Amino acid sequence: MKPDVTIAIDAGGTFLKGAVVLSDGNLLPQLYVKRSSHSDSSAYEIASNLAGVIQELAAAYVAYMERLSTDKGTRATFANFHIGFAFPGPFEYDTGVSRIQGLNKYGQLYEFNLKTLLRCELTALAAEPTAPTWMTRLAAADIRFGNDAALFALGVSRLYPQERLLCLTLGTGLGSAFVENRSIVSGKWGIPDSGMLYAEQYNGGTVDDLFGSRGILALADSHAARRQGEDVYQLAIAARQGISSAIRVWQLYGQRLGEMLRPYVAEFRPARLILGGQIAETLDLFGGALSEALLPERIAQHNEKHLQEHVFHGIFQLVKGT
Repeated sequence: MKPDVTIAIDAGGTFLKGAVVLSDGNLLPQLYVKRSSHSDSSAYEIASNLAGVIQELAAAYVAYMERLSTDKGTRATFANFHIGFAFPGPFEYDTGVSRIQGLNKYGQLYEFNLKTLLRCELTALAAEPTAPTWMTRLAAADIRFGNDAALFALGVSRLYPQERLLCLTLGTGLGSAFVENRSIVSGKWGIPDSGMLYAEQYNGGTVDDLFGSRGILALADSHAARRQGEDVYQLAIAARQGISSAIRVWQLYGQRLGEMLRPYVAEFRPARLILGGQIAETLDLFGGALSEALLPERIAQHNEKHLQEHVFHGIFQLVKGT
């Protein structure tokens, strides 16, 4: 029986990040691909770019197996391929149909079935006269999609397999997932049916607008805490340098994040709050206010620095169905 191998791609709005996950769940050593996503291109150009990255990763896997077999003096055995994507929403993850509009990324994919487009692109690559024989199996591989924040949570959950987790990815917006026993939870314990918080209302706005970088910069502007053109990174530097207006912005951010999360924490009762993404690197600036706002609920907070690795492991769990 042939082993399985997972081509894992995190499709961000700016970059595609890719890796190969072996059948034992380990990442293929020393292979990490980062390419432009061209997310403002046409649907067909986006699919062609993705298919090219899939082919590149598969070729790297085949070369690795050939080197390994040569070192061992054995005949190379190649795997059954699986392809998994972490993709931003809104997106019909089961069918592969994109619903992304007005987000300055993947807009031309709207209402296209990306799974079908990819299948066509890979089939065309396999039909080329110079295509290696393994391309036929790659073109027929199962293709699955999952929400990027949910896959981060699934990847992290392997570290805490018997715990309830509330996982947040803090970037341009806020991604979220609730996990129990390594499975995503939705529609109970006060958790939205989607399992995600981004569309929930807080203080007159959506969670996604208020708790990512957009929300932090708006908060900073309302308190005259930054100069025009300064970003979240510079706001964090200012706070660490002791500038009171910047410190206040981060404290307010933590307070409001805690107030928003408190009813979910009270009902779901997670053992840990796992934070990932660039804004999570500023946990030292807002973590104290967050903890105070969660009271009387108490929860351990962790900044998981290896977000990308966790996403790849989450994709592996997605394609394995575990």
